[in-house]
Order: sequence, then C-alpha cells, then structure tokens
Amino acid sequence: MAAATQSLAVIAKLLDLSERRVQQLSREGVIPKATRGQYDLIGSVRGYVRYLRDQAVSAQAGAPDYAAERARYIRARADLVEMEASQRRGALIAADDIETAWIKVLALLHTRVLSLPDRLAPQIHAEGSLAETRNLLSVNLREALEDLANSDVQPDIEDSGLAGPAPNGETGTGKPAATTGVDDQ
Repeated sequence: MAAATQSLAVIAKLLDLSERRVQQLSREGVIPKATRGQYDLIGSVRGYVRYLRDQAVSAQAGAPDYAAERARYIRARADLVEMEASQRRGALIAADDIETAWIKVLALLHTRVLSLPDRLAPQIHAEGSLAETRNLLSVNLREALEDLANSDVQPDIEDSGLAGPAPNGETGTGKPAATTGVDDQ
C-alpha cells in the first residue's frame, strides 16, 4: 500500500498553517516531503504534532509563568511589610534576640541549681528525717523556679534596630513589657 500524499495546499489547510510555514517546517525536517509539491499526509501530521509537543515542553521547562511569579513577589512583599509592622508594634522579636534571652535564662537556671548543694548541704545534714529533708529540697527548688519565672530577662530589642517610637506615639525603647507566667505559644 502506497503512502498517501497530498498537495501543499491540503497539508497547510489541514494543519491550519500558511503554505510558506509548511515549506519552512519541511526544510527544518519537521514535516517530511515525499515528492515535488506533495507531502506525506500521516508523516506531516505526526511530525507537526511532535513539533508542537516539543515546543510546549520546552516552554514549560524554560520560561517561568509571569503571572505566578508576580503573585509570588506581591505575597512576599506583603509578608515583609506585615513583619515590619509587627516588629514596630513589638509583637515580633528577632530570633537572635530570643536566643540571647534564652541563653541568659538558662545561665540563671544553671547558676541557681548548681548553688543548691552548697547552700543546702548543712541544712540537710541537720534535718532529722527523710520527710524534712524532702520538704527542704522541695521548698528550695520551688523558690529557685519562682525566681527564674520572675526574672526580668528580656530580649535586647535595641540591638536589633527595632527600637523606635512606642505604638502610642511616645518616644521610648520600643521594648514590650515583661510578662510572667506560662507562655501560650
């Protein structure tokens, strides 16, 4: 069975291309040319479909979607503006400042806990019973933990460049008030 061939005009109409574009694609090797002015019908359709598929794949892989990138940029800018506003209100503190504050809290805890044996050893030695010794240890440990909870360790907001006017418009350090108790976060 011979391969079906069609004229340039039929192939151009079938592929919805101009005759000139069909000739260009033929020169590029996308559409096979059978004989003078005649083109293999099935080969032309397959070649053109393959060409379109390759174009679509290369467009997806190489070119980012402008609308998606623009939306991502706008979201990032909005997030940045919101973070700056939170910092100015004192609702957001830099991670480095929090780390420094935690180091101070843990150093205070370390000091308090390690001072207990030297401070309590004479008192424990003088206690007459296990229950009194347990009570003495319990009271002193609770006292150390309460001192830690009531400590005034705060992040150094001034060092992070966040100091500025207070939210009410007055001038000040911009530091949030110290809080005590359980952290809800």
